[in-house]
Amino acid sequence: MFRNRLFLAVASGHFAVDVLNSVGPVLMAVLARPLGLGYSQIGLALTLYTFAGALSQPVFGLLADRFRGRTAVLAGAGALWMVLCLGAMALQSTWALILPLFLLAALGSGLFHPIGTATAGAVDRARAGSATSLFFFSGQMGLAVGPPVAGWLFGLNGALGLLPLCALALVPAGLMLAAPGLPAEPPSAKRVAGTAARSAVWVVAAFVALVAVRSSIQAAYSAFLPSLFAERGWSATWYGALAGTFMFAAAVGNVVSGAVADRYGMRAATVGPLVLGVPAGLVCLWSPTPLAAFVACALAGLLIGGQHSVLVVHAQRLLPARQGFAAGLILGFTFAAGGIGTWLGGLLADSVG
Repeated sequence: MFRNRLFLAVASGHFAVDVLNSVGPVLMAVLARPLGLGYSQIGLALTLYTFAGALSQPVFGLLADRFRGRTAVLAGAGALWMVLCLGAMALQSTWALILPLFLLAALGSGLFHPIGTATAGAVDRARAGSATSLFFFSGQMGLAVGPPVAGWLFGLNGALGLLPLCALALVPAGLMLAAPGLPAEPPSAKRVAGTAARSAVWVVAAFVALVAVRSSIQAAYSAFLPSLFAERGWSATWYGALAGTFMFAAAVGNVVSGAVADRYGMRAATVGPLVLGVPAGLVCLWSPTPLAAFVACALAGLLIGGQHSVLVVHAQRLLPARQGFAAGLILGFTFAAGGIGTWLGGLLADSVG
């Protein structure tokens, strides 16, 4: 799969885009003291970022469905937009300028994700499930690598640590802009797509609550782990590493959940792990030692974060004629629900600690 130039471009782009997406919570933890930010402000900023990316995804997904051919160009434009906005943000010193640039960067993520997802699945339609899972694995690895690397860079240079990450993201952006077009869709796929689309809405509605709960829990972990452990005296390098551990375990969980879903069904791959993730999460939050925090954090990430690709691939299979829209809709709802969970978590943290 990685020998295909188009797939390699969008997969590497997903890694780079999610590295940039992942640095927000760590950056907010670094900026909290000099700018006097509270948990509610951090939660609101991250929520608005999430909503800006989430609500734009269905629209950009429809654009991908209409813009047949070299869809990777649009994905590359999304990555390039993120680089420009975050690079400019790193040079600012006031919250009034940092926040708007931060939120504008989210639109680049919103453009990339549905188009990249649809493109990855269309590269080899006979292996669409495997291709999409690998595409999401690349993104999860970006989410895992981003926080510890960002924590190290921010520890050295403050917000200017964003600039090396932005520079590196230019490489996959260039690969996507120069990538070849999609292979032609066979007519038989279009006929099957029309039949599947009529029944898809009701099935998607059946697991919408599950998507909301899962994404809210994962988003709250990603947003507040750095700030929580910063208050306990951890350095940016260490709480960045903890956040990265959660996301790396989630990346592994996506691979495991995919295998479980193929063999035992989506329910076994989602409901059970979420229930088991509750005690693991509590141990992580109230851990007596750093070692216990890392072990429990890894277990929580494995159990809570592993269902993402299963749900997205399932939604795409339900709407095969609208791959971009299906990806944008489910991803947008996932991120929006996560944003609400982040905001509520910030309010709760400021109220009760």
